[in-house]
Amino acid sequence: MEDNLSLTPVQSNKIDKDGNVNLSAITPDEERKYQDLGKDLNPRDVNSILNYGAELQNSMERYSNQFLSSVRTQDAGEMGTLINDLLGELNYIDVDELNQNAITRFISGIPFLKKLVFDAKKLFQKYDTVVNNIDKITNKIKAGRINSIKDNSSLQTMFDSNINYIKQMEELIISGQLKFKELNEQLAQMEANPSAYQDYEIADLREYINRLDKRLADLKVVRYIMLQSLAQIRVVQNNNTSIAEKAQSIVTTTIPVWKNQLTIAVALYRQKQNVEMQKKISETTNTILQKNAELLKQNSIDVARENEKTVVSIDTLKRTTQALIETLNEVKQIHQQGAQNRTVLNSELQNLETELKKHVTSMT
Repeated sequence: MEDNLSLTPVQSNKIDKDGNVNLSAITPDEERKYQDLGKDLNPRDVNSILNYGAELQNSMERYSNQFLSSVRTQDAGEMGTLINDLLGELNYIDVDELNQNAITRFISGIPFLKKLVFDAKKLFQKYDTVVNNIDKITNKIKAGRINSIKDNSSLQTMFDSNINYIKQMEELIISGQLKFKELNEQLAQMEANPSAYQDYEIADLREYINRLDKRLADLKVVRYIMLQSLAQIRVVQNNNTSIAEKAQSIVTTTIPVWKNQLTIAVALYRQKQNVEMQKKISETTNTILQKNAELLKQNSIDVARENEKTVVSIDTLKRTTQALIETLNEVKQIHQQGAQNRTVLNSELQNLETELKKHVTSMT
């Protein structure tokens, strides 16, 4: 597809960029052709101006409707969305999260590492999901690329049709301009000899010329819009080409390279995990052996120490003997004190009895 826009219509030497007609550039043969084309412009037919160029505009509208129904204008936007989704999936994988199946089988036998097995399984499930999503998105991108190419083909058909429409539109403008010139000359003659005509005839012709001038202005605007559409179509085609090329690059280059590098990254990470796991196993083994040796040492010392002790220690015997002696002495003292207390009690009882008898005798 050419990037430079060759948009010069066939009649460019007869119509300038502003839509003005250069009647001096028209040959006699062309003038007869244009006069024949504008023969339906009849001042006595009030609808002739309305109908002038209407068939061409209807044809343009029908083709545009057919094009819009066949071209999915959302394809470009959908392609951008798919590419963003793809980038999202690629960023979703964290290579540092990946683990190795052989290692996970070993880990599963160690109770305190079971959680790692569970996490590793989840990571691989996520990896498989991402890969499947990337494959699906890649297929959609391929389909989007094909649609962009098909759209460009349809746009090229529309471009060629617009060129033809512009040519026909310019022919209508030139034909109408010739008719406009002819009617103005006729109006000048009527205004120069008003007595030969009815007032309404001059007024009607003047109104008809004014309406024709407006119609020609509308056709010039449509022609300009059609010229604009040529540039717009080329821009859309170039965008579609860029989208298709980007999609092709992603499918044929980016995805294979990404998968290749991811495979290498996974392999390297698995190597690292192997080394780390072996290191952890060695450290765990050394720790267990050291702790067992220390525990064995302490247990052996404690057992030997207990075995060398007598059933009852001499200190215990000394304390129990001393306590027994103190007990005997204290019991002896208690007995002696009790005897003394009883002797005093007997003496006191005799005194009390004597005192009691004395008082009893004195009362009788």
